[in-house]
Amino acid sequence: MSSPPSLPPQLWRGRSAGGRVALILGLVVGIPVALALGIVLLGVGIVGGALALLAWLIGMAAAWVWFAVQRRQRIPYPFEAPPPTTRRARRIALSGLYLSLVPRTVGGTARVAGWLLGPLALLVSLVGVFLPRWRARPYVAVFTLPGILLKVVNLGRRRGLLRDGGDTARVAYDDFLAHAFPLIRDVLDWWNDPDAGDDYVPTPGLVDVPAGLLGLPLGPSPDPLGQPGIAAGAMRRRTIRSLREVLLSQREIDDLCDPDLDDRADVGLVRIVELSSAGGLSSAGGLASAGGRRWMVQFASTKSWHPRAGAAPNDLTADLLIGAGRLPSFTAGALDAMREAGIRAGEPVLVTGFSLGGMVAAQVATAAVASGLNVTHLVVAGTPLGRIAVPETVSVLALEHVLDPVPRVEGRENPLRASGRDAFLTVKARPPLSHSFRIGALHQSTAYADTAAAVEADPPDPRVATLLGELTPFFGAEQRIHDRALMRAGGLPPRPSVPLYLHSTVEEGITRGTLRQTVRRLPGVIAVDVYQSRSGFATTIVWNADLLVRTLDPWLIVAGRTAVYRGLLSLLTRRKAVGIHLRLQARTTPGITWEATVQRLSDGRWRESIDITIDDRADPAEVARLFPQGTAPVVVIHAPDAFAPVLDVARQR
Repeated sequence: MSSPPSLPPQLWRGRSAGGRVALILGLVVGIPVALALGIVLLGVGIVGGALALLAWLIGMAAAWVWFAVQRRQRIPYPFEAPPPTTRRARRIALSGLYLSLVPRTVGGTARVAGWLLGPLALLVSLVGVFLPRWRARPYVAVFTLPGILLKVVNLGRRRGLLRDGGDTARVAYDDFLAHAFPLIRDVLDWWNDPDAGDDYVPTPGLVDVPAGLLGLPLGPSPDPLGQPGIAAGAMRRRTIRSLREVLLSQREIDDLCDPDLDDRADVGLVRIVELSSAGGLSSAGGLASAGGRRWMVQFASTKSWHPRAGAAPNDLTADLLIGAGRLPSFTAGALDAMREAGIRAGEPVLVTGFSLGGMVAAQVATAAVASGLNVTHLVVAGTPLGRIAVPETVSVLALEHVLDPVPRVEGRENPLRASGRDAFLTVKARPPLSHSFRIGALHQSTAYADTAAAVEADPPDPRVATLLGELTPFFGAEQRIHDRALMRAGGLPPRPSVPLYLHSTVEEGITRGTLRQTVRRLPGVIAVDVYQSRSGFATTIVWNADLLVRTLDPWLIVAGRTAVYRGLLSLLTRRKAVGIHLRLQARTTPGITWEATVQRLSDGRWRESIDITIDDRADPAEVARLFPQGTAPVVVIHAPDAFAPVLDVARQR
């Protein structure tokens, strides 16, 4: 193909006579048109200014009204608003008003959603008579929220969206890693083997997945411990000892749904905890089982908000199906996983979950009781539970934050069943918030873990204390955890956590990759993962750093972990996250996991909540040496500038 013709450079000699005539005509026509457009823009500007002034006046009035309302409250919530006489004070007052209105607006809209959207759904049904693409059940029964959601799901299926399938493949989580991420599994085997030596060497003949995908002969990995997901995968707990630890375990299994931390959900996860005891009577008064076994089963929350169903069954499709009153593949697969784990009739079972995991737990409780299993307790957090029929033989404890919109999305309160042996108790909490609080911060499992700790320490009602006492045997000493990976049948690919990513083209501060590589250069650090945990809303992000280190000692003083906090807080500032989370395990002290959550308080200080998990591998002498004050959860308050950058390189340009 010949190249396109090109003209040689020429010296410009001015406009020709025709060019000057065209310029004059353009000005004669263009100047009036430009003037007219300028007048229109002036009018738009005046209208925009008037609207901005009106919005300012409304905001000013709303701020003063909210300030007056809070003055009448004995304990102002979400936080005390100062007199809105300055711009900052008005922003604080309006922030509190916004946080109070959003969940109530969500709940009110959900209550009337059937009547609000029913006429539109009827119109869609009418259009479907002529256009098959718009034909979907239900056709007429659309004046309830479940009816609307079912209509949406069926319309989506006609477009290749929200197709759940129904069947799942279930394997042990470690077997899934060995197949899909063999390097991660190999490193974890080394990490958990105290006799494997101090330095990791890949097992000869280990399957090289990238080489297989590319079809190229590749040399050995130059940095096998740099594979994302190694540190996060090593943090799996071996025991769950309290209600707070149930919610900490929840964040863990949610993150394990994305083993390589690429922000795509590869699997759903069901955590099955087998407890052995001396046998005898269950807390409900019946025979526990011949061997005294009990079970606790936990379900992952929503990990993908993509409208196309993917490999992981805990996604938006499952959310909408449960809202429509249907049984998703995640629930059916979870029931199969429980049977495969060996749960037998008569053995007490506690099912639990957060958000979607709580809805799945409620459906599992209903189906399991119907099939003859002895589900005795259901514990959920941040879960819309009002429309799911839970058997009256199951005792229920539901934790809700009053400003969390998610428990309100179904437009119905939880049942009141406070009398009798099998109660249905809902505890509503108001955790402390900062002025810079984002609404998504209350819908995350770590926030509910703090609430669970407060409920355990000081039950708000004797009936809650009684129910907590019934849960105690499920947190017994002899535990064995089985993590099961669930995947939709059909070879579906992993879906992104969110369908659309919006990234700033100019970012200041350290990036997660730079932070990860920098932390790996610290003495004694073996492997590092820095990643986002989406446990809650699609936009609710907690920045995490998981570290595998040689010894814990240098990290147990604030100075040892300040550098990591500084880097994570830089990410938090740029990406609008709601908090940071740090976890540590050391090669020399197996069985000990140190973790902390850091969030800013309303007065600018930092709240660090520290948890220490001890399992059966830990040496009691080492535990006593490292933690002479004990291993109970503690809270440390730091000064506002405690984690300020030593030198803000991003602003030195």
